[in-house]
Amino acid sequence: MLFTRLASSDETAFGALFDAYKGPFYATAFKMTRSADAAEEIVQEVFIALWDKRIQVASARNPIGYLVTILHNSIYAHFRLIVQERKLKQKMTDGNRGAEENPVEALLLAKENRALLQAVIGQLPPQQQLIYRLSKQEGLSREEIADKLNISPNTVRNHLSAAVEFIRTYLKKRSSALIWAIMWSNL
Repeated sequence: MLFTRLASSDETAFGALFDAYKGPFYATAFKMTRSADAAEEIVQEVFIALWDKRIQVASARNPIGYLVTILHNSIYAHFRLIVQERKLKQKMTDGNRGAEENPVEALLLAKENRALLQAVIGQLPPQQQLIYRLSKQEGLSREEIADKLNISPNTVRNHLSAAVEFIRTYLKKRSSALIWAIMWSNL
């Protein structure tokens, strides 16, 4: 019944499904990833996918099974991303060994990386920029940021998640080009 209402874009049905499954989905994601932040992101991804695919989910023979499959696919995607990031870091480390032998080159590379990150942060909306800088650069907790900006900790979490996702997506796209550049330079 809820899935049928969801297919008709019923936000109340979506809320009921969210309330019913967010706890078990979070527990599963946390158990698999051992990271509260990763588990939160995965649960968000699952419910975004549920909304985006609400018609397919409602017409599925087993809608709950479909939803669980989305959860498992999101968890596996998380691990694939970790593996890709590790491979990229290793590739960059291997490529930077020459830079370590040349301190001037290492300094320039570090400066370029900082400049790239600052440029990406500069593309964020002002509130996300501020929250990201307070969290990542000044080391403030969510609660401290919420108190300082007079907003709720959940708002801080949402802005921080959106900022990190934007930066990750941007750098992931950029890293694909970087991998190709590294590969071509090594030929």
